[in-house]
Amino acid sequence: MPADGAAATVKGDQMVDQARLIERSKFLLENARFVTLATQGETGPWASTVNYVLLGSPVRLLWYSLREARHSLNLAADPRASGSLYLTGLPGLGLDGAQVTGIVREVGPDALPEHHRLYYELNFPDETVRQEWLLPITEFTGDGPRRFYVLEIDQWWLMDLDRWLEDKQDHRIEVPVGKLDA
Repeated sequence: MPADGAAATVKGDQMVDQARLIERSKFLLENARFVTLATQGETGPWASTVNYVLLGSPVRLLWYSLREARHSLNLAADPRASGSLYLTGLPGLGLDGAQVTGIVREVGPDALPEHHRLYYELNFPDETVRQEWLLPITEFTGDGPRRFYVLEIDQWWLMDLDRWLEDKQDHRIEVPVGKLDA
């Protein structure tokens, strides 16, 4: 058991500190800001990088895209998605990353005002900067060209950094999504 008494599990020969995995996961979610989203449509698979903000319990990612973007059209036909996010310039190995799967839902008209507000407040905490980026809510309604989307995460994996440092094998460790809620 880790010295701090946190829960640990055995993965192969390794002890995996769950508290550390959860801490790394939360750090990535709060700081990465971009997720490369993978979707599938009639014309095949597609990957698109989107700027997200983190929503709390349950853990979800919120972003907006053009309605006619290939990934948006793909999600209208099949809401399943996967994605990856990463950060560089970190202590230790210098990077960290995660993979995710889930279901994407378009934000409906009833939830739109709240999601519009949250997206801009969380993405641009400085009021002056926010005003520079703020699009009117009409851009996201009716015939407007954009929509907000929420990825409801159902699975989350972290890079197995300890394994990489030990034997240079690139593996992932699943972290229970419920442990990532704010």
